[in-house]
Amino acid sequence: MTKIDHPTALNECASVNAALGSGAQIVLIRKGGLADQSFGVQAQRFYLFPTNYHNAGGAEPTQGRITHWAEAVKTWQISDATMLPRLQALTILDSATIETRYRFRPDQAINVIAVRAYRLASPADVVMKCDYSGCRRWVSINEEIEIDGSVAALSDRDLDAQIHAIEMLLEEPVPAWN
Repeated sequence: MTKIDHPTALNECASVNAALGSGAQIVLIRKGGLADQSFGVQAQRFYLFPTNYHNAGGAEPTQGRITHWAEAVKTWQISDATMLPRLQALTILDSATIETRYRFRPDQAINVIAVRAYRLASPADVVMKCDYSGCRRWVSINEEIEIDGSVAALSDRDLDAQIHAIEMLLEEPVPAWN
């Protein structure tokens, strides 16, 4: 049985996890949650733990289903607000959500993390514990979740092409005229 060492999961919106899992999106745009002092990539490989916390009016679910895991492959930090419109092209998040994430803890840069997402061969149902819930990004989970047989959302070539496009988008100046 192959599993992720020191099983760590990232609490992320279920819709973002679905986009990562389908290959429609390859980046996470993050700062810490209310319970986090700051945000950083705590593990190179991690499970994508779906949360609907903010969508469900604060109601805590009793269980979560983990269907994907991810591997961080490249990171950028954005501290310039003029870059925010560029981020919207990278994600299913709307501009208001990106703006909210950027404005939260204005002393901290926003993290853009390119990931290679994998669909688990068998989804894992995880009983929610107090440690998994609330507004925190990273959680350590006790469950052993098999990753053998996982399928990558994108081929190496497609992922590399998207990372290159993101590098150009985030690092190259965009002219103010057409």
